[in-house]
Amino acid sequence: MIFKKTIFSLALALISVMSAHAQNADECIIDAILNGVPDGTEMEAVLAATHRNEKPLAKGVVKGGKLTLTIPVTEARFIGVGPRNGVFTFSLMTKGGEKVQVSLDAKPINDGVNTGFYTSNVKISGSAMNDEYQTKIGSVRDMLDKMYKDINDKHKKLIAEQSKAYQAKDKAKMKVLEDSDERKEMATEQKNFFDTVESSYGKLYSDNKDSWWGPFAMLCTLNYFTKENSKEWNSFSETAKNSFYGKLLNEQINPKGLTGETLPQFELQQVDGSKVSMASCVKGKKYYLVDFWASWCGPCRKEIPNLKKLYELYKGKGLEIVSVSIDKNETAWKKALAEEKLSWPNGLDRAGIADSYKVKFIPAIFLVDGTTGECIAENIRGTELAAKLAELFSK
Repeated sequence: MIFKKTIFSLALALISVMSAHAQNADECIIDAILNGVPDGTEMEAVLAATHRNEKPLAKGVVKGGKLTLTIPVTEARFIGVGPRNGVFTFSLMTKGGEKVQVSLDAKPINDGVNTGFYTSNVKISGSAMNDEYQTKIGSVRDMLDKMYKDINDKHKKLIAEQSKAYQAKDKAKMKVLEDSDERKEMATEQKNFFDTVESSYGKLYSDNKDSWWGPFAMLCTLNYFTKENSKEWNSFSETAKNSFYGKLLNEQINPKGLTGETLPQFELQQVDGSKVSMASCVKGKKYYLVDFWASWCGPCRKEIPNLKKLYELYKGKGLEIVSVSIDKNETAWKKALAEEKLSWPNGLDRAGIADSYKVKFIPAIFLVDGTTGECIAENIRGTELAAKLAELFSK
């Protein structure tokens, strides 16, 4: 009897130990060694490749160059980890039940636009899902990255000379360089590169058309989508289309317009850190524009003179403009504001405003009826916007 009790006790102890070390199937644990990331740096884990501003799934602070995150996730999801409002320090595909180890070397980004870290020597282990991601998608991107780097390394001197001539506004030198045999050779190599990108990505989508990997691959490799992407979308199986990433992709390719709908209300973060409501900005106005822009967006800033002209024409007749910046770098946004000197309400998107307006690209301007709050027109600017306002204010 004592022997049986001993065996039973040992069995219970073994079960207890196994349970203590079992990984929860509803979460993934990431243990990261981040060489070069200062202690005290706050890091967030969010869903990546969704083309939306996602809320953090987990947060942590770097201590002793190390970071541990417990991420609530069951099915396969692509996760990006980085400082708040900064670029991802690393990203990986994972699912519940995995314990992932990450190590990398990092240096701060100081380009005046982005915040975060440049990384090198990134190593990820312990995730079967990430290994599959690397085989299916990562290897293709690595091949293309190397091809691009080889072209730029080969013509590094020419690129530097062109940049120098451009900055000096030396048109004669720029023409000589543009007409050179090396520049023509580089142009041929660049065309070949972009042809390779197109064919490689096309094969990637086709090879994975029967699973969620197909839609995910498109979300992961393309920056924006148009109706022209319907060809790839239609080639996916129903299983792929109805997957988590399939539904996300469908929202990008076949977005439901907001014209005729009542647009969401929101609060903007102002330069001094305080918040102002859109409702207070447009109260009593006949019409108003909601303008999504960013400091780094050339077309957005080219549109500002047109907006200033229209504002002067119609502000006395009941027009208001509310500009919403999607800048991640607050310093760059403030610098742009000082340069542009916007005379209408404006602020920073820190609450997913762009997502609620289904903004896919910028500039994105929405024309709204101030009485009903309904969208009259979307993605309207330039002469089209001027003509529409002239029509409305002539009534």
